[in-house]
Amino acid sequence: MGDKKHEGRVFRWGGNGTGASVAFFYGSLLLLLYLTYLILIPFASPILWAAVLVIVFQPVYRRLLQWLGGKAGLTALVLTTTVIAAVMIPAILCGWVLTREAASFYQATERLYQQQGVEGIASHPAVMASRALWDRVSLPFTRMGFDLNALPLSGLSAVSSFIVDNLKGIALNLLSFTVNFFLTAFTFFFLLRDGEVIVRGVQTLLPLEQRHAEVLFSRLYNAVSAVVRGTLVTALAQGILAGVGYWALGVPYPVFLGLATALFSLLPVGGSGLIWVPAAGYLFLEGSWIPGLFLLAWSVVVVSTADNVLKPALISGGTNLPTLFLFFGMLGGLQVFGLLGFILGPVLLVTLATFIEIYVELSATPADQSIGGRQDR
Repeated sequence: MGDKKHEGRVFRWGGNGTGASVAFFYGSLLLLLYLTYLILIPFASPILWAAVLVIVFQPVYRRLLQWLGGKAGLTALVLTTTVIAAVMIPAILCGWVLTREAASFYQATERLYQQQGVEGIASHPAVMASRALWDRVSLPFTRMGFDLNALPLSGLSAVSSFIVDNLKGIALNLLSFTVNFFLTAFTFFFLLRDGEVIVRGVQTLLPLEQRHAEVLFSRLYNAVSAVVRGTLVTALAQGILAGVGYWALGVPYPVFLGLATALFSLLPVGGSGLIWVPAAGYLFLEGSWIPGLFLLAWSVVVVSTADNVLKPALISGGTNLPTLFLFFGMLGGLQVFGLLGFILGPVLLVTLATFIEIYVELSATPADQSIGGRQDR
């Protein structure tokens, strides 16, 4: 068998070959890379989110590119505008619904106060039931010397103090979120238009054989797609299942609460429970104990099961990672990188697994090499 010709990049120094020139070149290169890192690191979050969105919408972009006759700039502009509208329109509608419901709640409370006064509100069946439940729960603590009645007042005082003290920070965070949103959209457009050229350029710069570089990028693409799509499909399933439960058990505004459940299920802490727990509490306050218990059971057994079973199954199949590694990759990624780590954690594990396979192949005999002969979808 003849020697196999490798396609890897071979680096040659074409200068006068002196140690000083080589040291100057690589020293300057490292300095420029470090300065570029300092320039780009403040915008790492919107750049990475834009890259994730480009991977997710890549099939849509390719199909739209064919429909528009191969015009990359026009296709990127149409898709970017569509994605922005898909985010902004639901956000505006949700804000309008929340504002309307808050105003309705305030008017109902004011009307109840004007008609019945404080004593009438205190004698309302829902208030009396909640007060009786509270007294029953707080009685053992009162016997031990703990005053639970002071906790709600202390909590409200702490929350109000926090809001007042951090009002400026909240406004700055809102401004930062708005700026990052438009930076992400801006980057999304150019990565859509020029993404293939950028990927080919990065592949040629990597000191890997071409087939290894293609395998690496293919698996990264599959990993990001699996994590994002699995998360979105799971959130949609949770929203639909929870919405059905709200509608069947008489919770008001089931469509809106189902949408809120889907959105809150994306949060790493609390998740959909931040919606269905208060919904069950509303049924309890209304005196509907059996529907409230049914809603709790439905949410715990069915809605939460979709998150605990469906999401790992969808993501694990696309990343080829064991469920245990996938779980710790997501959890560790959230702790290290924040919300973006939910995607970066599994991606880093997939990258590590790919490099290990390349190392095993390069260390094996030619008869045992297999990674280059497989085609990743």
